[in-house]
Amino acid sequence: MIQEQTSLSHQERKLILSLHKAKGRKEHNLFVAEGPKLVKELLVAFSCRFLITIPSLWHSLPKPYTIEKVILLPESYDFSPISSLQTPRPMIGIFKLPEIEEEIPTIAQMALLLDNVQDPGNVGSILRTCDWFGIRQVFVTQGTADVFSPKVVQATMGGLARVKVYPIADIDAFMQRVERENIPIWGTFLEGENLLDLQSSLPHPCEPSLWVMGNEGKGISEQVAKYVTNLVTIPPQSPDGVHSESLNVAVATAIVIARCFLS
Repeated sequence: MIQEQTSLSHQERKLILSLHKAKGRKEHNLFVAEGPKLVKELLVAFSCRFLITIPSLWHSLPKPYTIEKVILLPESYDFSPISSLQTPRPMIGIFKLPEIEEEIPTIAQMALLLDNVQDPGNVGSILRTCDWFGIRQVFVTQGTADVFSPKVVQATMGGLARVKVYPIADIDAFMQRVERENIPIWGTFLEGENLLDLQSSLPHPCEPSLWVMGNEGKGISEQVAKYVTNLVTIPPQSPDGVHSESLNVAVATAIVIARCFLS
């Protein structure tokens, strides 16, 4: 259904703004994405409840897509009151959250576990990197930022459409199952082996392996660390020995993934 409106109703604005918070997403079972490029990518993977845009962008959007309702606003409409972006874009998609799978699938190739990675920008960047390298399974602990929050969704740049994210409620049960399946578990630690020196011992990305990436400040939690079978570190390479105290977790993840592809 396509509906032309001069403005959004109070209820429509209220719904969009509620999805900026976890409580609202849970209550309505929906999430929000902004911008033509991102919305277009997500339309392929998620069911769209509402698409709110302007006529010129709607007509430029490839068809067909399954959209329950399209709301067309005037070309001059101000999207800033309902946007989470500093520079609002005149297309907002309201998508249904995917159903949580009761059974966590077996790890088929290189996969990640995000252990309490709390910064939405980091989580989004990691998912974007996974999409770039074709890593399709990412597992997340309960302390990790909600992957369907607006900041994460925007930071994935569409990667969320192709990278499957699995929330892990019982981390011990999950890690013990990975152990039973003889899947190597890798993690980054200060006292680990030099990642840059490793080559043949690194798992090929097409082979099952689980890489744990830890919290921004505390690293991998003790609860998860006890299961890690292979410890690696990314040593600083500054020629003069002067460098930052640590790497950003999203950057470290990109280095780890790239190193495995080069092994």
